[in-house]
Amino acid sequence: MPHLDLSRYVVVPRSMPSTGAPNRPSRGVPIDQPRVSVVIPTRNEELYLPTCLDSVLGALKLAGGGEILVADGDSTDRTLEIARVFAQRHRSIRVIRNPHRITPAGFNAGIRAARSQHVAIVSAHSKVDPSFFVAALRILERGDADIVGGPVLTLPAGPGVLAWLLAQVVSHPFGVGNSRFRISRTRQYVDAVPFAVFRREVFTVAGLFDERLPRNQDTDFFGRAARAGFRVLMDPEVSSTYVARGTFLGLLQQGFLNAFWNVRVWRQNPAAFRLRHAVPALFATAFWTLAALAPFSRVSVYAGVMLLGAYFTAAFCAAANIWVRTRRASTLALPVVFFVYHLAYGTGSLAGLRWLVAKIKPGSPSGGTTAALGAGR
Repeated sequence: MPHLDLSRYVVVPRSMPSTGAPNRPSRGVPIDQPRVSVVIPTRNEELYLPTCLDSVLGALKLAGGGEILVADGDSTDRTLEIARVFAQRHRSIRVIRNPHRITPAGFNAGIRAARSQHVAIVSAHSKVDPSFFVAALRILERGDADIVGGPVLTLPAGPGVLAWLLAQVVSHPFGVGNSRFRISRTRQYVDAVPFAVFRREVFTVAGLFDERLPRNQDTDFFGRAARAGFRVLMDPEVSSTYVARGTFLGLLQQGFLNAFWNVRVWRQNPAAFRLRHAVPALFATAFWTLAALAPFSRVSVYAGVMLLGAYFTAAFCAAANIWVRTRRASTLALPVVFFVYHLAYGTGSLAGLRWLVAKIKPGSPSGGTTAALGAGR
């Protein structure tokens, strides 16, 4: 594990209470009436949290002040120690516990503890631009939207070729579809943004994040917010960067589980369905069906060859587009990475649909949507 240099901060023991007296508190970030409360859920984020907190502190100072709530889910690495070091150094930071350890519970713990009428949610894997809060608050106070976020630039987790390839997969339209915050930098109203500043009334009216959904809870939440009439604006001044998964297995697991939980979200909130979610499922259905029939049917073999030919033609076109921008020879490997990622995502969707069919078939003891979702906690 890489060594983390905390020498620039005040070192405190792990047992120090999160609300201990500040030591050399930062100036220029008043917290008596914070303009914005920033919620950062964490669990084992020691490699990323310092950079995230530094960027948030800098952006808050430019915005005229705010508070930061680190909702830690019982981290087993040095995340909690790092958060407490920052909390002692900066009185605008509070560390709160998220005993449920899952992301939506961390969101909700932070929202409940927030003291501002504007609440921001930021990932520990992210780094916000200096103008993030200045621009978001200006837009909210002007009444242009109720939720404001911006484009996200996805960065590799390291300097290696694999890390670069994984970052390309989740930041190109061929890899992730028409997710506006990933592929566009145009100011526009959208259905969702990943890191955003919310009017507090959004949570009062639409409710908090559903803790029965350990993944994709944001998809469900933005669907409820849209039904309540709240507007989501993506503005390029509210930009951030995000560090992608650093291992191939991690990316595949992310794709599979996100797709699996998307199906559960659709059952609870059909309006959250997007065509980009269904395309990998259709591809995986065709691939696995033809693969199963291939030993018994020559037609299936031909159909499979045609399917893969069409897929890899599109994948090579996407890779060529990336090569034109980057001139990196490693783009030659991208079609294979795209393929495995899409197959994992599509297979996750199929697993979710299998779960859904089992829940809604006659005689199912699921007890309805609430019971079914609760069982998957």
